[in-house]
Amino acid sequence: MNDCSKFDNPEEDLGYLIWRITKYWQRGKHRMLDEFGLTGSQMEVLGAIFHLSKDEKEVTQIFLSQETGIDPMTVSTILRNLQKKGLITRKESKIDTRARVVELTEEGRSLFAMALTKVKELQEVLFESIDVDALRKQLKILLNELNRLSIHSIN
Repeated sequence: MNDCSKFDNPEEDLGYLIWRITKYWQRGKHRMLDEFGLTGSQMEVLGAIFHLSKDEKEVTQIFLSQETGIDPMTVSTILRNLQKKGLITRKESKIDTRARVVELTEEGRSLFAMALTKVKELQEVLFESIDVDALRKQLKILLNELNRLSIHSIN
């Protein structure tokens, strides 16, 4: 007979709490991004392009896939949709003619900045009654442990 008593109170289970928090966070973020005509994945890719291009390296589709942990075909679809919206450009790499370099357009940079501002405002509201520094420290420890154990495919 299985002992299910350890599942009596999901509010005490860390996995359950993380799952619920993630659901609420994603739902709120998606609602905000809808105002900008963006999906969560599109915002993630725009953010990756923004941050990776600061190093003045060529940001290729493959590099984006590796950095975001998003399947290359999915990245390609996301980029196609962002390009249709005029938020990015894709051109041939100067280093490797087989690769496509991705850059934000001015409109893409502007929209990303506005959307990020809204998301940060949501974060501030959600975390206003929490010791953010302590939470950040614990989350970094957890993320490092996940990376060490290679539980997820990012990086």
